[in-house]
Amino acid sequence: QKNKAFFCQSIVSYRSCVEMSERLLLKSILLERQLVCMGNGTARPSNNMDLSRLQQCADPPAYLPKPRMARRGAVSYETSDTCAEYIRFLGDALNRRQQRDSVCGLPELPANKLAKLNSSRRKGRRGSIQPQTASRCYKDLLKGSILESVGVEEQAQVINDKLKNVDSWDFDVFAFRRVTEGRPLFYMGLHLLQKHGLIDTFNLDILKVMKFLALVEEGYHPDNSYHNCTHAADVTQALHCLLYDPNIYSFLSPLEIFSCLIAAMVHDLDHPGVNQNFLLNTSSYLASIHGANSTLENHHYSSAKAVLNESRLLDHLSSEEKQNMLSMIEDLILATDVNRHKEFMAKFESVLTSSDIPIDLTSHSYRKFILMIAIKAADISNPARCLYLSKMWSEHIMEEFFRQGDWERTLNIPISFLCDRHSTAVPKSQSGFFEFVALPLFKAWSKLSGSRLSQKLCQNILNNKSYWDNIIHNGHESSDSEDS
Repeated sequence: QKNKAFFCQSIVSYRSCVEMSERLLLKSILLERQLVCMGNGTARPSNNMDLSRLQQCADPPAYLPKPRMARRGAVSYETSDTCAEYIRFLGDALNRRQQRDSVCGLPELPANKLAKLNSSRRKGRRGSIQPQTASRCYKDLLKGSILESVGVEEQAQVINDKLKNVDSWDFDVFAFRRVTEGRPLFYMGLHLLQKHGLIDTFNLDILKVMKFLALVEEGYHPDNSYHNCTHAADVTQALHCLLYDPNIYSFLSPLEIFSCLIAAMVHDLDHPGVNQNFLLNTSSYLASIHGANSTLENHHYSSAKAVLNESRLLDHLSSEEKQNMLSMIEDLILATDVNRHKEFMAKFESVLTSSDIPIDLTSHSYRKFILMIAIKAADISNPARCLYLSKMWSEHIMEEFFRQGDWERTLNIPISFLCDRHSTAVPKSQSGFFEFVALPLFKAWSKLSGSRLSQKLCQNILNNKSYWDNIIHNGHESSDSEDS
């Protein structure tokens, strides 16, 4: 009878394995068809491009197609085989993630709380603490010091002192990165989710929240000088300030606030440190998968969905809530595409000037559009910061541009705009961006908001532009600029 039961169980296991294999095969076929449709219209690499030269660099760009002789196994060599491209992309992404040092695992409970939990266990019970018990413990601790809950009591006072200024536009994210020892996004995200009451409103499992934040922070490439977790923390804090305006915040639902904060945290997730032009010219995996329109932004959203699924942060929400939230996150991330800036500005100015009646923020469609404008403003808010922070961000973005230009020079392909370190004039590029991109957007936002903060942002842009104009005319910084 035991052998018969074992045999029956084996048959059931075998059938389940067969059914799972059939489902996976069907999914792979559907995925291949989807990728073939998505891959149409992507650029092909230049005939003069030698990818093997970049692979030998100390810091090659991510997600480049491998040279032909470097490929092994039964994966197709055809560039039109987008399913094979997707498989190689996944392998490259997994390899990079394994090579990258993990930012953090799940934090440990403080020793005193852990001892209390151990003493409260039932006698004879074996194994670890129940996840629900640990989650309740973290949630209780969050009502006090946010950092004591993650086992860094010795840093709690310093970091909490910094977070007291999170509502200030002059918040120094570089100093915050130093005191958090390179984890600004984790603590910024955790603090803002608590500050807006979203943990209680959506009954979030705090362990899942922490896992999500840890995975997001780990998903940013630390070797990018600009598109890294510090930039994500900065954009999240900037969006918080813009939305905290009473004229706007009072109209927002908790789901919209939650979606905005999540979108800001993940809006550049897994950014390879190069622009869309580079991806298309090198026939990157990302270009093959996501096509030629909003390539990076579609990849950021796909990466964000993967992290949300892995952390299971939203699993307890209703299907309607989850779908509405994912849809809004996708729209907000796609709105950060710099190639669509003119399109959004034209629509925004049209809405502002169409009538003398203020925008009706009680309308869901209007609110959604305003939130898309808000995350765009937060994403390019560096010119509106104080001069010290604005200069720091200018240095970081130009260094990332120049690194891309060096790669393009190595590949013998045209160097992208502003990416040639030998011919690009940094002061002129910054002054032009401030005047023609940042200032019109923040002037339009000031017209919508009418707050003191919005007026301050416009004045900051003008002051920072004057700094770069002074360098253009005089060839050096003035003493007044250095003092400020």
